[in-house]
Amino acid sequence: MKSSSDFIWQLIHSLSSNEKLFFKRNFLKGHSTGNRLYIRLFNAIATQKTYNEAAILKKFHPSLNKKNMASQKHYLQRQVCDALVQYDSRNHTGHDIYNQVLLIRVLRKKGLLEDAHAIWKKAMAKAREAESYALVNLLKTEFEKMILFSSLHASNDDLYAIFKGHIISYSGYAEMITLRDIYAETVLLKRKAHFDIDKALKDKITAMFELVSKTDMAAHGKSFWFCHYYQMSKATLLYLLNDIPGSLTLLKQVVNDWKKNTSYLKTDGEYYIELLYMINYAGILDGSYRYVTDVFNDELNDQITDPAQRASFEVIKYLALNKIYNKTARYGEVEKLVQFMKLRYRKWEPLINADLNSTVNISLGIGCFVLEQYDDALYFTKRGITYFKEGTREEHIAVAQILLLLITYNLNNARLFDAQQKTTYTYFYKRKKKHPFETALVQCLSRTFYMKEKKNKIEAYKKTVAVLEKNKNDTVQQMAFSIFNYAGWLISQVQRTSYRDYVAKTVKEKKITELY
Repeated sequence: MKSSSDFIWQLIHSLSSNEKLFFKRNFLKGHSTGNRLYIRLFNAIATQKTYNEAAILKKFHPSLNKKNMASQKHYLQRQVCDALVQYDSRNHTGHDIYNQVLLIRVLRKKGLLEDAHAIWKKAMAKAREAESYALVNLLKTEFEKMILFSSLHASNDDLYAIFKGHIISYSGYAEMITLRDIYAETVLLKRKAHFDIDKALKDKITAMFELVSKTDMAAHGKSFWFCHYYQMSKATLLYLLNDIPGSLTLLKQVVNDWKKNTSYLKTDGEYYIELLYMINYAGILDGSYRYVTDVFNDELNDQITDPAQRASFEVIKYLALNKIYNKTARYGEVEKLVQFMKLRYRKWEPLINADLNSTVNISLGIGCFVLEQYDDALYFTKRGITYFKEGTREEHIAVAQILLLLITYNLNNARLFDAQQKTTYTYFYKRKKKHPFETALVQCLSRTFYMKEKKNKIEAYKKTVAVLEKNKNDTVQQMAFSIFNYAGWLISQVQRTSYRDYVAKTVKEKKITELY
């Protein structure tokens, strides 16, 4: 568990230069030099590369000592957090409306009801326009209190306006809450698995999809958030049910909705980022590479300015482009992209969730493997499934276990290969799910590593390719191979060429075929 000292150090070092300036200008002014212990503590922590409380106590003794250190840290933490809340809330519609709710409450209690009512009308209009339903309910409560036990005169038209101004009805709002809950559950399901789904889970996803499909969109289509939860829930569920074209069609509609309602990017950018994450998956599986590229290069993305959201966007954009460049054999672009991510990723790592961290490490591992940078491929792939265990999909672990075996195979290091072979074998032995393609690949690599004769290796590769071909209609195999084309690597070995040359040749032949 993180200690309070670790937290205050990380909190202060997370501040941007603008946030530090805001804190010092608004929270440190007006303090006498004799009452600035926590200010000195702030400056001391800000300059430390690692937290060293003993050094701080020694530097500021006797004014700062073991007895008052805890209280000073607590006070400093509270001040920094208050400053961050104020800084982050500037020019935020929801924050402004909430402040108006508080002002209405104060004015009502002081009997200044006409002024409270005037502010209430403006705040209610803003809350409805922003679809801030929680704030609408708070404003309704204040209105009820104004008319219940006061002499405020409100006409019937004023009272009716509370209800007739809604974008959606009460029943529609209740339906939207249900959609929101389904969407949240769907996102959590997607983090566990994308395609290796057992019957019980598939039945649950199907039931959720049927529930969403019963929604009457025609009655509530004016609400941006109603449409968002409906379309994203349905699109994600279709994706999990392997209806990729159906999923992408809905995701395209959601992209268009966001382009028409760009104001939500500032207040609710996380939802837009998740939309892009889904475009990355469904769009590439659909083969719509041009559309995916256009979405990630759209100028709308320039409005993503929050550091954490920007980090997530950049990482997801990398994931999408890395897959596209690999699948279209644009290996010069792959090399540039991988080099860029090696330099920038560590800056973004603390700002993105475990799921993204795990995924980007495995993606870097695949990129490095294709570029024959095997040491880096081993490092990133292993890191993806060990350093971020809580955020790693079971499917990714399975794909990565075979990839690690393949990497050590290409490193031609017997010690590393034997160790990885034991780890991979143990993983699949303990796992309940069994897939023929996984068994075939592990056995092939294990048998051929120590073979001396090239022709014997090629014969073993051919037999494994035949097994994979026999099971080519298996959904799990198809989706696993969309992450990395193990069958293509085997064929490249049979043809005695590099994997990247094999992919380049395949892509070229496909283009020629499409022309005729």
